[in-house]
Amino acid sequence: MKRIVFCLFGVIPRSIKYTFNSMKENILDVLKDKYSVDIYVFNLNVNDVLIDGVKMNNNDISLIPYNYIEHYDQDILDIEIKNIIEKHNYKTFTRYDYGGPNGHSIENCFRQMYSEYRVGLFLEKNINNYDIAIVCGPDYFIANKINLNHIEESYNNNNIYITLANEGQGYTNGFYFGKPSVLIKSLKRYEYVDNYFPNPNDYEYIFKRSIDDNNIIRRKSDLLFFKIRANKTIFFSHTNRLYIKTFSRSLFNEILNTYNNLCHTLKNN
Repeated sequence: MKRIVFCLFGVIPRSIKYTFNSMKENILDVLKDKYSVDIYVFNLNVNDVLIDGVKMNNNDISLIPYNYIEHYDQDILDIEIKNIIEKHNYKTFTRYDYGGPNGHSIENCFRQMYSEYRVGLFLEKNINNYDIAIVCGPDYFIANKINLNHIEESYNNNNIYITLANEGQGYTNGFYFGKPSVLIKSLKRYEYVDNYFPNPNDYEYIFKRSIDDNNIIRRKSDLLFFKIRANKTIFFSHTNRLYIKTFSRSLFNEILNTYNNLCHTLKNN
């Protein structure tokens, strides 16, 4: 039986209470009859900082039946990020304000890269323990079931599967799966920030650069997600809507129904 590790990273309690059941139903439950599955969590602890105007409840992490968990304080990381930005004069991240209206685009970009880097370190330490790794942002409400054929293909090839949910100027960041040895190369891009900054492009561009620089083959996953913020705002991009239209009519309707039901649930929660 192949061994899979499902990896969550970032500010875990931001919206995990709204998203984890979708991960369980559409990923973990789909895998459990055919694979042995562990869960790894890296939590970037924001302490008393408000996210999307909401105070985090770290008890929400207990909703995840994890096998491994690591934490790191964001205020400590931010000192390191500030030093990197000042040393290399990375003052702006101008194509899109990654991080919203507060203008913390460059900082949020580095925070996510660091969080994925920690997943990469975990996979390096456990590279002989798992055949496949799935990496997922904790804010992602998974809209349809993972494709088991893609899981098998990711094991047999030097590639990673990436969803087309929000490609921007590159490849959608935050959800990928493949062999750990392949994923690690891109997950650890925090170590090589000089290769990607400064640049006037979006974060998806940086992720694509890391894939290209490491000669990784990108495959298109047909899995979709909706990003949910702590204040229950749903991010459902124009790209996401266009991508759905490439599916069959039945799947198109299924995903739109999922989206509408999610809106209703969050409104009444």
